Amino acid sequence: MTEALQKNASREEKKDQVYWTILNAALVLDFRKGHQKWTLSELSRTTGVTRSLIYYYFGKDRMSILQEAIRFIGEEFFGLTPKRLQLWKDGKIATAVLITRAAIEQTPALGAFYLAHRFRPTELGESFRKLENQYVKKLSGFFPKLGPDQIRALYGLMFGLVFAPNLTEAAIDEAVRVAMLVGKRKSA
Repeated sequence: MTEALQKNASREEKKDQVYWTILNAALVLDFRKGHQKWTLSELSRTTGVTRSLIYYYFGKDRMSILQEAIRFIGEEFFGLTPKRLQLWKDGKIATAVLITRAAIEQTPALGAFYLAHRFRPTELGESFRKLENQYVKKLSGFFPKLGPDQIRALYGLMFGLVFAPNLTEAAIDEAVRVAMLVGKRKSA
């Protein structure tokens, strides 16, 4: 690798670290202090990142940061991107789960943020419920023989595979294999 490519890769890695640091700290502040009861100045002090760099990544308001977290959940947790859907179509669901787990490691507060807001009658809660409905449709499309309760059970299984600590790749492969077998059977 040339020196210029190494410098660029290093810059991108540092950018990613800064981005994830800001996003995770914003979620922690939102969870601890209350929904949007924190300031960008507090976020800057917490992360050691200048406000101008926060503005560069996320804009000048708190909600834009939280909306980025929602977008991330839709793309990473619910896998609602063409790339992730293709993994599912190719039968690589375990790979998709592993990618999601790796992405969520960058924002450990994401699970708490999601759970804290998903039932609230707010814009965030509504956004999460829309994503959940899209995910249920995705699961129903991939497992058309399953009934609504079985789809919800599968949703719970996938949620656990993403957020449960200390799962090995082999355990994830086995859980997905079992889900695939159950999904191919006619619903009882």
